[in-house]
Amino acid sequence: MSELPGRPDIDQLRRQARELLRAAADGEPSALARIRAFSDRVSLSAAQLAVAREYGFASWPALHAEVERRLAGLSSGQGGAGRAETSWSFGGASPIETAAGTLYPGGLVAGAGHAFLDASLTPTGQTQERLARGEAIRDLAGAIIAAVVLTDDQATTYVLHVEDLQHDPDLSQERGPVSLRLVVDPVPARERGWLELRGHDGSAARLVPSAHAYTRVSRLSPAPDSPAAWVLSQQALRLIGLQLIGAGQDEVERQCSAALARATEIQQAGGPGVAGELPGQLTRLCAVLTRHGPADGLPRGWSGMFDAADRSDGASRHLDLFVALPQVDGTVVRVDSLISEPGTWRVYLRAEPGWWSYSVDRHRKWPVLSVAAEDDLGGMYLSQFDGSRGRGDHEELTLRFLPRLNPLARALTLTFSRANEQVTLELQLP
Repeated sequence: MSELPGRPDIDQLRRQARELLRAAADGEPSALARIRAFSDRVSLSAAQLAVAREYGFASWPALHAEVERRLAGLSSGQGGAGRAETSWSFGGASPIETAAGTLYPGGLVAGAGHAFLDASLTPTGQTQERLARGEAIRDLAGAIIAAVVLTDDQATTYVLHVEDLQHDPDLSQERGPVSLRLVVDPVPARERGWLELRGHDGSAARLVPSAHAYTRVSRLSPAPDSPAAWVLSQQALRLIGLQLIGAGQDEVERQCSAALARATEIQQAGGPGVAGELPGQLTRLCAVLTRHGPADGLPRGWSGMFDAADRSDGASRHLDLFVALPQVDGTVVRVDSLISEPGTWRVYLRAEPGWWSYSVDRHRKWPVLSVAAEDDLGGMYLSQFDGSRGRGDHEELTLRFLPRLNPLARALTLTFSRANEQVTLELQLP
């Protein structure tokens, strides 16, 4: 049985029925079999019935009604994370020169009552000197705001202010980039044709509305791996993440020791073979990361992430998804947008009531779901938490994925999992 897309399109479903009828009329055996499984006639209504039944609905009117219900829920914000209106985004802008440095716009994500632009800045020599001297961050934030103007196709001028700014002092002598999030006021309307960023020298770049991606969401189902294997897989991905972000060797060795100790605990508790080949693979991974062994014998997906980290540029994509995942432990997650830049890519989500689970004493927390991704070429990606904000009855959050998105990929599968269950989101990359 096929899964109805998260944002279904009734016109696309009609086309599926017409194509099925055309193929059956031409005598194609598989098309005839699909229609005759539900009707003795070869007609449009029979083809529509076949399509509806293949999606799990009793009739075409029932399928049509479900499509209308889902779209109404998306436009009103009901039935998903956060009863606020669905988010929308803009992207695709090229870098611009500003008085503070070269600004690399990522994506502008907007929703009911708030909007922000994620970007990075390669500082000018003067700005870099200010960072090296340890001057106040608010002074740098002021310089960035003064260096750029945001307008739109309706002659609206937006007010910007820095909500978050991150810079690693250890990179200051290497002109390391500054990551920033700029709050945008007022909220750009969904109908805007473009938004334009202008720098001090007249350079300009336009952000355009994101396309709607074709998506498909699976049912919540048992995870293919045992809970022990899932735990060790998560340990391995976290270790690879340390390598990808350039963590210090001492930190890598400390985390490797903890991961190997955890693998030993799992094997002692469950007996040999409880986690399959993962304990040995984890040992080889730690040998690679601590520079005590060759990169031989690692799973292809793990070694592929190291190779992909050297990719010069990732794909530039900006897509609106509008997908609500099945409820997990009382939490509903909605996946709003995907923004890919040359250096990394992000997914913007909402979780109702929140993204975190807490220990009884609230001293420890962990995400409701772990998230990983794989493209249609076999490339694997891992996610890192990239900030969140509470919005009343829900939490908005950003996940940053590493390594860079393969420019040749045409599809992605995001897997949201916990120890014994998972749900997948498949999406097409235009």
